Amino acid sequence: MSQGSTAQPALGPGRVLRDRVSIVLVAPQHPGNVGSTARAMKNLGLRRLVVVSPASFDLERARWMASGAHDVLTQARFVGSVDEALVGCTWAVGCTARARKWRWPVLDPDQVATQAFSPSERDGQPPCSAILFGREDMGLDNHSLERCQAILRIPTDGASSINLAQAVLLICSALQKQARGLGWDGDERKLDAPVGPGDPAPVRGPLRPPPAPLENQRQLVEQAVAFLGRTAYMRNKTDPQVAVLLSTLLQRAQPTLAELNILRGMLRKSSWSLAHGAEPVESER
Repeated sequence: MSQGSTAQPALGPGRVLRDRVSIVLVAPQHPGNVGSTARAMKNLGLRRLVVVSPASFDLERARWMASGAHDVLTQARFVGSVDEALVGCTWAVGCTARARKWRWPVLDPDQVATQAFSPSERDGQPPCSAILFGREDMGLDNHSLERCQAILRIPTDGASSINLAQAVLLICSALQKQARGLGWDGDERKLDAPVGPGDPAPVRGPLRPPPAPLENQRQLVEQAVAFLGRTAYMRNKTDPQVAVLLSTLLQRAQPTLAELNILRGMLRKSSWSLAHGAEPVESER
């Protein structure tokens, strides 16, 4: 596309709700909670459900709790890892009530909803978001949170533990509230309603490449951690701690895939030089 081209109008809020926000359940233990999650999503306008490594999943038991939402349950993606669940996503947030020692940005449901609908400065479109929820007894594990760029914390009075499906319902409600505030009226036929009440979608500046998907960002983070592990920088630091820091920085920068490849090339050549003490030969470039 030529330099003078302008970005396409931003997606309508209904379309963002349907097509760019995924609810990810990590290792759920009870099929009923998966069914209840599908029902909560259907009631509030979401459709993209991803289930990671469920324990002894019984589809029929899930259907009992998914009244009116069997289509969401039937179309759900079942995958074996969080990395698979996040393919194609550009922003991931993990829901957890436990205190964590690393410094993720901490957001409440309204803040998550706002960011899920916020257009990128690069292409004028909202992120492809994934909101992760952990297993019922332990919540999200650190391995899953390392794949996220922020923490979602639901404010409570006293006890912080919330039923899995109820937690999903609360965040889905915040997302639908945001969509309605941007002009969507909940009508299936009006998914591409204008971004603002009564206003046309804004035309933004020159179209730029979108942010790199999370799986590519993760590859850079892993390469950087491996490289830093060979230096003094990692003294008194752990691999997950540095990975979270780098992931947060990348999310703020929103690099394109081409920019990530430049950074990976820098790391690859620097790693070669660290090992050989010389300029890499042409075949290593």
